[in-house]
Amino acid sequence: MSEYIRKRWQTYWKTKSWFSKLTDLIFILLLVGMLIPASRKEISAFMAGLMASSPKKIESNEQQTLDAQAWSWQLLDGSGNKVTLEQFKGKTIFLNFWATWCPPCIAEMPDIQELYNGYSDKAVFLLVSDEDAQTIQSFMDKKGYQMPVYRQLGGIPEIFLTNSIPTTWVIDPSGKIIIRKTGAAKWNSEAMQKTIQSLWESQK
Repeated sequence: MSEYIRKRWQTYWKTKSWFSKLTDLIFILLLVGMLIPASRKEISAFMAGLMASSPKKIESNEQQTLDAQAWSWQLLDGSGNKVTLEQFKGKTIFLNFWATWCPPCIAEMPDIQELYNGYSDKAVFLLVSDEDAQTIQSFMDKKGYQMPVYRQLGGIPEIFLTNSIPTTWVIDPSGKIIIRKTGAAKWNSEAMQKTIQSLWESQK
């Protein structure tokens, strides 16, 4: 058996290019990393980030408009103050459901932070989690994120019900959902920047 393995290894080493050997090594390291609980979440987040793409707008005839139940939805901000979605009516809203334990959520966070850095004066960012305040804030502090985070208070409006996180909605100033994206996305894309800029200019 050892002789067979030795010959197979020699054949592999002679016939494979250096690029193939490198990709094989990376795959093995990722596989081993996935078996280690401490690194599993970070590797999963990395892979989710690689597969992320820029979200697309919903066709106009398929866009939903927020109803009274959605506007009356209550949240708790980082200071424990109650806010309702209605307080942000008339503005572009970036609403994201996420969790600190969710690899795809972790994968898209840097992009959301960059979008927030450039467009927080043109849109309202609501990052909503159902975890406790200490867990959320510890995560944000560790990563160095400055985005406003909120906790759910009461039931979620039907229009925002989802079985997966992250799920993100972009709501225009008139209350229409123009983007709904499940899974990690590249939020700081040129297309997304243009969308927020255009919505902001339409409010003038």
